[in-house]
Amino acid sequence: MKKFLIIGIASAALSGFANVNLSIAQTGAPPPPAPQTGAPSPPAPSEQKMGPTDNQIANMVDARIAQLKANLSLTVDQEKNWPGLQSALHDDGMAQLKDAMEGRNRPIRRDREQQGQNRPNDIALMRTMADDLTARGAALKKLADAAEPLYGSLDDRQKNELIHFLRNDFEKRRR
Repeated sequence: MKKFLIIGIASAALSGFANVNLSIAQTGAPPPPAPQTGAPSPPAPSEQKMGPTDNQIANMVDARIAQLKANLSLTVDQEKNWPGLQSALHDDGMAQLKDAMEGRNRPIRRDREQQGQNRPNDIALMRTMADDLTARGAALKKLADAAEPLYGSLDDRQKNELIHFLRNDFEKRRR
């Protein structure tokens, strides 16, 4: 019952954000005027960030983590080790989604276009890939360190659920 309640709340939160965005998009109302206090004006629509906001990304990540917790059906003793893993999953999920939204190799593509080159600078690409892999390795180590106390107390079904989540559900966003 608790599992369905958590999933229902997470689903309602996500669908609520979708409905708010849809209703704003359908109204076609112009943005509010910029304050006259000398503050910079808001960016033009073509300059505004596309995609979900940071709050929407956080809600998506937290909904997936809430679903994992519900699927694990943790005992009272296991619950003691959950906050560390939850925090690490949140941080990792936020970083992955933000990276995916921003596009990882834009500066290299921009440099190539400015220089009129047909192919990318291979050495710069290798360095960027190395930096990305180093950062990902550090993030995975942090995630493993946070998961270890809880993982040791899980039964086989729970271990399979956690590993399935980490490998399949959570890692899909990186691709």
